[in-house]
Amino acid sequence: MNALHIIITDFNGYAQTRLCLKALRASLFHRFTALIIDHGTSDETRTGLAEEFPEVIRLPGSPDLWWSGATNLGIRAALERGADAIMLLNNDCYVTPEALGNLTALTDKHPDAVIAPVQRDWQTGRLISISPRTLFLLGFSSLAGPQRLTPSMAKCDLLPVKLISGGRGVIIPVSVFEKIGLFDEKRLPHYCADHDFYLRANKQKIPLYAAPGAFVDIDNTRTSLADNPGTLDFAGFLQTFRSIRSHRNLRDITTLFKAHYPIPYLYPLGVALFISRYCLVYLVKRGLFLLRSR
Repeated sequence: MNALHIIITDFNGYAQTRLCLKALRASLFHRFTALIIDHGTSDETRTGLAEEFPEVIRLPGSPDLWWSGATNLGIRAALERGADAIMLLNNDCYVTPEALGNLTALTDKHPDAVIAPVQRDWQTGRLISISPRTLFLLGFSSLAGPQRLTPSMAKCDLLPVKLISGGRGVIIPVSVFEKIGLFDEKRLPHYCADHDFYLRANKQKIPLYAAPGAFVDIDNTRTSLADNPGTLDFAGFLQTFRSIRSHRNLRDITTLFKAHYPIPYLYPLGVALFISRYCLVYLVKRGLFLLRSR
């Protein structure tokens, strides 16, 4: 691969961005260009990059870009610079030293495929995601799938998957963007844009794979507003349906279900099932949280 560009978005998160870039420096593969899209409201990332990572290209962006807009800003810049392929790497994701080499070698063999590493929890080493999928019909926009690599899975260079989670080290050839476009920053400015992109790719018969020989460690220090619903009071729980910072917000969930629900015009049923399940999960987790707090 001649021109791999790595896109990292940063919103007032230099502590994690620093760890992310240090992991890239430790990589055994070095033929890449890193672009940081700095769309935060402080100067910490700007000054930190200048002092510690002068080789990294910083692209300033508006705070209202959110994830999709900031990612698209980086993709457009990479395309203008002649990228062959683009890696999307959230700043809370730390690649292992072998990951880039393994992923780029596989991309060279499968130049039209989207290939992602296996995700692990940074603190525990536990596998988080190998081959996620959806089950829109029953109200699931995402299911984690298996969280253990079996011996037969580990022997494979690539595992076909139906969905890829976010920008966690995935490599996307430029041909994919030429075929399906960029992330939908207008309708899905933050959450769900990644799911929509990979689902659109799947519909266009673009192969999606996970690579059992490549790993990325996920730092969950900064999470979605709705990641731990049991700790929220009722007002906070209701806010997760409205806030763009919540992956449960109804605007984005409705947009996603409307675009990809398997039975046209019945997507409100899927949204209703999604809401019902989330409410039940909240009641159970909130009850357990209050019991433990006594």
